[in-house]
Amino acid sequence: MNTQGKNKPGAQSRTDDGHSLSLFTVFGIEVRLDISVIIIFALIVFSLGNGIYASWHPEWTLTMVWGTALFSGIAFFASLLAHELSHSVVSQHFNIPVPRITLFLFGGVAEISREPERPKHEFLIAIAGPLMSLLIAFVCTELALYMASDMDLAGTVSVGDLSVLSDLGPLATSLFWLGSINLLLALFNMIPGFPMDGGRVFRAIIWAITGDKLKATLWASNVGRYFGWFLMASGVIGLLQGQGLGSLWSIMIGWFLSNLATMSYKQLVMDQALGGFNIADVMRTHFETVDAAMPLTEFVDNYLLRSSQRLWPVTVDNRLVGAVSLSQISQLPAKNRAVLTLGEAMSPLESMNFLEPKASAKNAIDTLLKSSDEPMLVIRDGEVLGLVQHSDIVKWMALHRMPAP
Repeated sequence: MNTQGKNKPGAQSRTDDGHSLSLFTVFGIEVRLDISVIIIFALIVFSLGNGIYASWHPEWTLTMVWGTALFSGIAFFASLLAHELSHSVVSQHFNIPVPRITLFLFGGVAEISREPERPKHEFLIAIAGPLMSLLIAFVCTELALYMASDMDLAGTVSVGDLSVLSDLGPLATSLFWLGSINLLLALFNMIPGFPMDGGRVFRAIIWAITGDKLKATLWASNVGRYFGWFLMASGVIGLLQGQGLGSLWSIMIGWFLSNLATMSYKQLVMDQALGGFNIADVMRTHFETVDAAMPLTEFVDNYLLRSSQRLWPVTVDNRLVGAVSLSQISQLPAKNRAVLTLGEAMSPLESMNFLEPKASAKNAIDTLLKSSDEPMLVIRDGEVLGLVQHSDIVKWMALHRMPAP
């Protein structure tokens, strides 16, 4: 499954992503590999080596079967990368930066820095991925047919007779499978459910007709949710019929797609509601700071237990050096609390995520969500101006009668 994501700039981060590995940069785009890819890669190689290729070529040695399966698995992820790069290159053509592409469990995501401003741009960016998959399917299939020119491969397979595949060599076998899987990938991604490619194409068409991006997104996301429910229902029926692994994948993909469609619509509603506001408009400006030399026991007795504040900026001579939180203190052993100072227990500033007051409120949402609704510092030129958390934005939107996420 391939979708386009939206990167949310605006937060200053002092930590690296521990869930993905940076591979290389191409066209100025960082390519990352999520650790969940190990799962799907192993399943693909296992299903090919232990099932598909073994049944196609019962006379092959184990080395040939598993070697071809391994090559096919790597080539499959290369085709996924080509799919995402096609989205990214077209995005960059329309001056929409793409900082990174991440390959993960369900496929890949090109993280565009902002939404397209015109339905035409949305359409062309979205359709580029499936067209690339179709091109790969065509090229791989044609090469397989060329390598099997002395056999009626196309005619035999088209009537359901797969016995002719046993005469294919390792490379032709892999190309034939890659052609088939990329064709399925293109067709699956063109299902008109947002935020899949087909859903974005559908949204672009409705957007162009109605001129209303929000309405178009609602329609497309509803289709995405309904299709997700259909996949989950099909998976449950399959499990009841004893179909096993394929049914589990159907349930997982359906759940993922349904939730992603709902979240994508809510994200757009929030983006439109918060479009003209920044973090300084929603942050808390009434807060207390504490000195790094203060004993931790004094802090607990006089601040932590007597205030609803959950994050305290820590200073030395009125200079911000870090912060200490309720969750952080609660994880300390009781014997440590009796001997430590705040300076020893705090998180140093260089290890923390923080926001700038001019950061767009809508662009900071992802960062705030990742903080598990823990407060974050809002800092300008080394001075803490406020605290903010995701629930603050929800409260602010409710007070202004805006649709909350």
